[in-house]
Amino acid sequence: MPSFLTLYERRTDMNPIIVREDFRLLKLLECYPALQSELRRVTVVSESELPPDVVTMNSSVAYEDVTAHVRNTVKLVYPHAAAGSGHLPVTTPLGMALLGLREGQEIECNFPLGERHRVRVVAVLSQPRRRTMTVDDKPDEALRDAFVVPWEPRALDVDQAD
Repeated sequence: MPSFLTLYERRTDMNPIIVREDFRLLKLLECYPALQSELRRVTVVSESELPPDVVTMNSSVAYEDVTAHVRNTVKLVYPHAAAGSGHLPVTTPLGMALLGLREGQEIECNFPLGERHRVRVVAVLSQPRRRTMTVDDKPDEALRDAFVVPWEPRALDVDQAD
């Protein structure tokens, strides 16, 4: 089985951003080695730290295939929820490429017939994982996060995540 790096290239300055719960659930998909390889390079953040323009699991995203000059809108889903029009499993090369990207970021990925395409995230239309934490949710964490002014994701090693 080829490594995920042969499926598409990702610039090192744009590691995917993933929320903790998505990271935990994606780690359970052990039968997808390309996905597991990609998860080693992510930046894991809490839901309250997630920027609004990041593609997360169950996000609806508009993307452009820059190579083919085609725009499409999909919902990024887990493999078991892939049935239905417009659902893109995260286990596909395109799904893995889009996961964690921000609006405006581009990436090259291989399509099923071996064609290499440049894909750009046009807009994150919905992002169910993002929420703003209030003091009523988890007082200690909300108060701690309230004093962090600039947004800087905290990268976690794979072993450090829940």
